[in-house]
Amino acid sequence: MQEYVIALDAGKYAIKAMGRNSRGMASDLKKVDIRTKMYDLRNGYIDVEGKSHKVIFNGQELIIGEQGETKSYETSKTIFLHQICTYTAITQFLEPETRDNKVNMVLACPISVLKVQQAKLEYKEFIKGDGIIDINVDGKNYSFEIEDIMIKAEGSGIVYLSPHIFEQRKVGVVDFGGLNFTFSLYTNGVCLSPTSDRFVEEFGATKLTNYVADDLTGYKRGNIVKFDAAERALELGYLSSFGKVDKGSEEIIARSKERFFDEACEEINRHGFRIDELDGLVFVGGTTQKLVETITNKIPNAFIATEPQWSTVEGLYKIAYKKYIA
Repeated sequence: MQEYVIALDAGKYAIKAMGRNSRGMASDLKKVDIRTKMYDLRNGYIDVEGKSHKVIFNGQELIIGEQGETKSYETSKTIFLHQICTYTAITQFLEPETRDNKVNMVLACPISVLKVQQAKLEYKEFIKGDGIIDINVDGKNYSFEIEDIMIKAEGSGIVYLSPHIFEQRKVGVVDFGGLNFTFSLYTNGVCLSPTSDRFVEEFGATKLTNYVADDLTGYKRGNIVKFDAAERALELGYLSSFGKVDKGSEEIIARSKERFFDEACEEINRHGFRIDELDGLVFVGGTTQKLVETITNKIPNAFIATEPQWSTVEGLYKIAYKKYIA
């Protein structure tokens, strides 16, 4: 029998996981990053390319990753897309063509789900599955059973990753994700009230990209900039014009980021948390990467994790190690 310990965050944009065989060495620690997208091969065959995986599960043939078309725009994560992407990520830690593999996991849970006991249990059981999970990924057979899952709040990993930031201080943690952003207030490293000291709003990368698309469409005098083009422009920081940087678009995108961030700060204040009265604001999540300059210009006491897209998983792995290995 082989046992694996994994920390996992099933985000709307990507699945991020970190773990290793519990009998292995610290140097065996591995990170896995898979886009939360799916394509059903019944809609027409395509070859697997780039950062994608061909998956066969319960008779369904799918492409998981970059080449996928179906995305998630739901707050709930008890949907098949998140389940199959999670299982695909788990296989990346296992040896193929082996059986009796046990997985223990610390799983990031949306705050909106965490607040409802029944919803939290449903999410946990949905990911855990019912017994042994058999799945074929990239032509190789994998078999595993998720033995135990510990649930932790999304965005909370930074508290365990960098505890010194929170000692004897009142600090807000902002987690900018794909669909949502969450805010949690920590007093000396503890979220004292899981209900009143936390909130979530549908205000993430999707909203930011829509702002960029709208603003660039205006910049292009009404020539529509589609979502995918805006997403790429947001990643680059500019629109391309015949392979060259469109300088004017850089300023437009910077303004879109400011607009988005200002509205996020207004939401925090609207929920009764005065940003200026906090000892600090910590920013995590994949969308934070796109806002670093905006955040540092507007929040003088901001702390941005070195790799904000990995901070949740890295922090939760510390918990996983202590619970299942140490």
